[in-house]
Amino acid sequence: MVGAVNILTGFLCSGKTTLLKHLLERGLDGKRVAVIVNEIGEIGIDGRTIECTNVEKMIELTSGCVCCSVSLQFGRALQSIMETVRPHLIIIETTGVADPIRLADEVLQAGFRLDAIITLVDAANILFQLRETSVAGRQVEAADFIVLNKTDLVPERERSKIEKRLRRRNGRALIVSATYGAVPHEILFGTSVAAHRERLRAIADARDRVADAPPSHHLADDGISAVAYELRRPVDRERFERFLRRLPRTVYRAKGVVRFDETSPFASLFNFTCGRYDFDWYRIPDGATPPSQGVFIGKDIEKIRDEILEGLSRCEQVAAG
Repeated sequence: MVGAVNILTGFLCSGKTTLLKHLLERGLDGKRVAVIVNEIGEIGIDGRTIECTNVEKMIELTSGCVCCSVSLQFGRALQSIMETVRPHLIIIETTGVADPIRLADEVLQAGFRLDAIITLVDAANILFQLRETSVAGRQVEAADFIVLNKTDLVPERERSKIEKRLRRRNGRALIVSATYGAVPHEILFGTSVAAHRERLRAIADARDRVADAPPSHHLADDGISAVAYELRRPVDRERFERFLRRLPRTVYRAKGVVRFDETSPFASLFNFTCGRYDFDWYRIPDGATPPSQGVFIGKDIEKIRDEILEGLSRCEQVAAG
């Protein structure tokens, strides 16, 4: 029998991939785990950060939000997993702007058992996100577990205020505090049907309510979209970091692969989250010459699309001679 499906969701910048990588690197009690990673942009980045961890099968779904535009791909991905590795546990990492209730409905209609919806929350930015978007609120309201992540970035008094706001949105979910996505997997990824019977009933009720509803347009409702880029020349790191620091607040997330030296056997995965950024180096396969590429995600980002692409272009190194 195919194991449980867990939906890992949360708004942009919340730390979903960091949490998932943390868990998979440590193993989940020897369970066979399959992962579906959904990217909103055309270039898959998150999957690269977990492809070498303890995963039996990893599938990336790109170019759309799984809850409203790539449902056919999603069904095929679940079918492929069922026919091959038959894991104990399937983890679906959604885009940062997914509506988990609709995705839960897709899971149930595909004949799989939904174990839990796990919503990550960026403690430093969630109050702003709840004010500015509707989907951040829906993600909190749908959760079985809320991981209040990045608690090291807010004082204790502010954290209490945030927890009260979250409990007003969802009084049923368990709130787990975390830094860098470090959480006990025994709590979040249990596979007991009984533990989530109430959740399953709620999802079934929600499915009946939306069965005849039109397709979701929550990305457009919140003005959230993505800009992808690709650069063929190496990038000057100092200029690139200055460019990232100057991005406006409406850019919630940026991630990608960047090469600073075309002679080096290493490239860098960069991650920008709400004004903070870091780099994680990985070795390039022999003979490969990957370009610098990635995606910027934010609100009304089309208005600054040219500004972003021009800024990136200025980061390219000019060939000598």
